[in-house]
Amino acid sequence: MEHSEPTPFPHALEPSDEDLDDALAEVDAAIALIHRGAAVRVRLVGFVLAEAVAGLAAAHAQLAGVGFQIDRPDVAGAAAMIIGPIV
Repeated sequence: MEHSEPTPFPHALEPSDEDLDDALAEVDAAIALIHRGAAVRVRLVGFVLAEAVAGLAAAHAQLAGVGFQIDRPDVAGAAAMIIGPIV
């Protein structure tokens, strides 16, 4: 009888540091648009890493004096981030 190894099932990988840096750079770009007056509100949709960078993104927004909000969908899916005026 031959010994067989179980086939590993694909699993969700943790995002790399580079992925997190890229996601935070998108948030920082949105903050810069608001801070410089080029936009009133920026909504980043389909943001897969929203939850992973939310803490740092909120801190960056607060330091820049702009509002930050996460819009979580009712069904499974990627969240959206809304950067804009503080209300």
